[in-house]
Amino acid sequence: MPPTNPPFDPKDHLLPPAQRSPIGPVVGIVIILALLIFGALYFWGGHLKARDNPENNLPLIQGDASTTIQY
Repeated sequence: MPPTNPPFDPKDHLLPPAQRSPIGPVVGIVIILALLIFGALYFWGGHLKARDNPENNLPLIQGDASTTIQY
């Protein structure tokens, strides 16, 4: 008589459910928010510097009206 296999129970071969840690998404959100805040402060500082220092702006040079071509 051939040997018989015991009945197969799929629950015996499954791994236990993995423990889900919420720390990964939280760290990702914190990094993204830090980068957004840093970028906003960088551009805001550049805007304030350009506004407070008008000598960096190019002067307005008027064109010479006598050199215009008339048809």
